[in-house]
Amino acid sequence: MQPGDLVFCTTTGVLGKAIRFAQRRNKEVDWKRNHVAALDRFENGVWYVIQAEPHGVTSDKQLLNIAIGGTFEIRELPSVVDAEKFLEYLRSRVGDDYSFSTIASCALNMIFPERLYFRWANGLICSGLIALALTFGGFAPMETATDLYSLTPAQVMSLTQDS
Repeated sequence: MQPGDLVFCTTTGVLGKAIRFAQRRNKEVDWKRNHVAALDRFENGVWYVIQAEPHGVTSDKQLLNIAIGGTFEIRELPSVVDAEKFLEYLRSRVGDDYSFSTIASCALNMIFPERLYFRWANGLICSGLIALALTFGGFAPMETATDLYSLTPAQVMSLTQDS
């Protein structure tokens, strides 16, 4: 494991279950993972992650505490990504708000045929944060994503698994 590696989680809360339901309904390949974060640093024998969570974008959570009752899987950052730029972007967003409106937009887009977006400029969801950081790090496959801000964890996993 090294800084920048991706962490895909299955959590046990209501929001996690709703995200998995939506991913499964949309027939996304890796629908069982509902959260994504990145390893930030190894300090005093403990790994810390950067993630977008309901408290905002944080870097103070320990890896072993982000999926309590659930599971997580570490995947190497794709080799084509500049890890320094990837981490630089993530660290620059620490303190930003979580985008509950993006989550609401994703839920509404499952119901309505027209895409509706209700986001604010500084708010992010976990998969949007990682997608933007991957783009900043030079990960070309993100160019195929229709909306980096609204990607699901399953879509991020799918785009990064073969790289």
